[in-house]
Amino acid sequence: MNHDIVEEDLLRRPMTRDTAADLITTPVAKPPVKRRQARSDRPARIAIVHDWLVTYAGAERVLEQIVACFPDADIFSLVDFLDVDDRAFLRGKPVTTSFIQKLPLARTKYRAYLPLMPLAIEQLDVSAYDVVISSSHAVAKGVLTGPDQVHISYVHSPIRYAWDLQHQYLQQSKLTRGPKSAFARLILHYMRNWDIRTSNSVDAFVANSGFISRRIRKVYQREAEVIFPPVDVDAFSLCEAKEDFYLTASRMVPYKKIDLIVEAFANMPQRKLVVIGDGPDMQKVREKVREKAASNVQVIGYQPFEVLRDHMRRAKAFVFAAEEDFGISVVEAQACGTPVIAYGKGGALETVRDEYDPHPTGLFFSEQSVESIIAAVESFADDPARFRPADCRANAERFSIGHFRERFFGFVRETVPALQRTSLPSNDVPVGSAVHDQTSSALRVLAIDQSGVMGGAELSLLEIVKALKARVQVVLFDDGPFRAALRREGVAVDVLDPGATRDIRKQGGTPPLMKAVKGVASLVRETVERARHSDVIYANTQRAMVIGALAGRFARRPVVWHLRDIVSREHFGSRQLAIIKWCAKLGLAHVIANSAASARAFAELTNFGDRRIDVVFNGIPAAPFDALRDVPQSVLRARLNLPQDAFLVGSFSRLAQWKGQHVLLEAMVLNPGMHAVLVGAPLFGENAYEAQLHAFVASHGLNDRVHFLGFQDDVAACMCAVDAVAHTSITPEPFGRVIVEGMLARRPVAGARAGGVTEIIDDNVNGLMCTPGDAHALADTLAELRANPALCERLVAQGYQTAVRKFGTQAYVEGVERILTSVAGAKARLTS
Repeated sequence: MNHDIVEEDLLRRPMTRDTAADLITTPVAKPPVKRRQARSDRPARIAIVHDWLVTYAGAERVLEQIVACFPDADIFSLVDFLDVDDRAFLRGKPVTTSFIQKLPLARTKYRAYLPLMPLAIEQLDVSAYDVVISSSHAVAKGVLTGPDQVHISYVHSPIRYAWDLQHQYLQQSKLTRGPKSAFARLILHYMRNWDIRTSNSVDAFVANSGFISRRIRKVYQREAEVIFPPVDVDAFSLCEAKEDFYLTASRMVPYKKIDLIVEAFANMPQRKLVVIGDGPDMQKVREKVREKAASNVQVIGYQPFEVLRDHMRRAKAFVFAAEEDFGISVVEAQACGTPVIAYGKGGALETVRDEYDPHPTGLFFSEQSVESIIAAVESFADDPARFRPADCRANAERFSIGHFRERFFGFVRETVPALQRTSLPSNDVPVGSAVHDQTSSALRVLAIDQSGVMGGAELSLLEIVKALKARVQVVLFDDGPFRAALRREGVAVDVLDPGATRDIRKQGGTPPLMKAVKGVASLVRETVERARHSDVIYANTQRAMVIGALAGRFARRPVVWHLRDIVSREHFGSRQLAIIKWCAKLGLAHVIANSAASARAFAELTNFGDRRIDVVFNGIPAAPFDALRDVPQSVLRARLNLPQDAFLVGSFSRLAQWKGQHVLLEAMVLNPGMHAVLVGAPLFGENAYEAQLHAFVASHGLNDRVHFLGFQDDVAACMCAVDAVAHTSITPEPFGRVIVEGMLARRPVAGARAGGVTEIIDDNVNGLMCTPGDAHALADTLAELRANPALCERLVAQGYQTAVRKFGTQAYVEGVERILTSVAGAKARLTS
């Protein structure tokens, strides 16, 4: 089995900076979503409810993409006063409105009817629909739904002026005292009560940022999935050549703090600022320029999109001082390759990578003050070259229209059983990932994996399906934590009964022939049924490859095998090798190998053409490790009940003979001052090996120096708790994921010199290598690491750079997606 080969068959949950201090905590469970059985006689009917339609702004951009995800849905809104020129995003759909539409002066004074809005939204009749999707920044989430309807609410924000911004709203409206103020406060109090009550009728919340997710938790005591709003990054092109001016652009309203930016630049006459925008504060801004005689500040007012885009592309940096829920302009600037200097609160913290990130796209200032802005601009000007335009563009593409559609559609599909078999409409869907052509946008992938365990192969597949989202369906041949992880990402997943094939082993162990044949036939039949709705079958493990090759022949779909094994007699029995050769000849269109070592062994076994084999290194995210950067090692050790003052050497893989944990224990005998930490457990009938390890520990008096931690949810925390990471496989490793993770954890790594390990470690540069199975060599290597802090520091620095540069997730996902798209396209051309 392919996931037998990789190192970390361990359950994982990445940590964020917010949760790092709590270490291995259990996340708050989302409330159960009400689910009704899918009807078989007709497709699910969907209603989309929006607050009000009066202009095409940020909330309407989200609505546009929700409509694109569900083009057959009907639209409801309190009022609809869109001009003809602004209606195109509704795709010609009629809008059902409330009684406010016909009230006096509603076109211009609709906000004055706020006290009536709760009543009005409750009068919209959506009872005929199976699914209700509300797009809400005011009252849309309060639409009435029944117990058999699923209500999903995309929240731009809980009603701002009724909650934490009430006092600011009253001040700006000059309602701080008097009878009008008392009435306004009474209305807002009523709105808050109504807002909380109606939150209980929402089955699932989606927030447009982590910032709004925290607001939802604070106000409604509910968890929310974060799906960033769509930004049309394709409307902006990368510009590497920057000119000597800074830019700020927004509607000029008080909370945007444009006056602060202008005053800050007035105190930096050597820095030029261009201001684009219009609004109530325009006069205030112009007066500030005149008052300060700021000839270096140019206020050019409202400008057409083409002018704004041109300035964004050429600007040295984009300055942003507002506390926004998200901040689309910040992403648009980065889409142009322009770094951002932003106030470090709100959505900017999620859309800008600060100077401490390996690929920074901007920096933050801590206060909305002139002094803080000046300090940030000067810091930026000291070394603007550290913010690369290409990094800014790559960061912006995370918020593309294609990514939004895939994530939102996937979330709705996962929440609503009646939509489980539906696919994201592929017509005119832009893709914000690696491949932007029409073939990629329509690509439909059936990914198959034999395991429900979160092994290394499964972790790697998870990165792929997170990127493909609504374009991929996953089939597993066993249930387990992997299924739960896929569902959390909104990915469609089916679990098939593997029957007797569950007992097939790489080294040749098989169940009775007829039982095995029956199990294979059942899996092939079920896979063929699902493959007919896909363009390509993507097999992630060895047993899945066999089923995929057979299913591909019947369904007439190309099969791509992601090879994560060295297919040799050291790892496979003769029967399994013969089956691999047969499948290669019968039904494999392409092979993706996780290392050159894996590719060579496969080519030698099968004579598979080089043009049909590509090497794509596994992509491993750095975020879980970076989140622990500031957590003291003593805290991690205390949490794991590890000794505080010992030199700890960590081993991270399932307990198996060929993984060589016994070699590490033998090295411990030779190094009395060290402790070994073994993270992992036996998985596939290897309990006898675990017993051997425990017996060795007991017979050599190592009980106090060897720590068996078993499976751990957070491997990053375990790695950061040790002093060094040892990779001890006694037969060639296909890749060596644990080595890259050790590098990301900023720990010196000692690896066995064989297989894919030699493609990761440059000996004595980013790690150390020793002879596989040689306990004396390993003991000497570990002793050198313990005695030479300067060596460790050098290896750690180079190792981290290698891991981020060579084994990042972006290159991995792009490589796999490119190959799947190419194979599917070639098949389509042959059959057309």
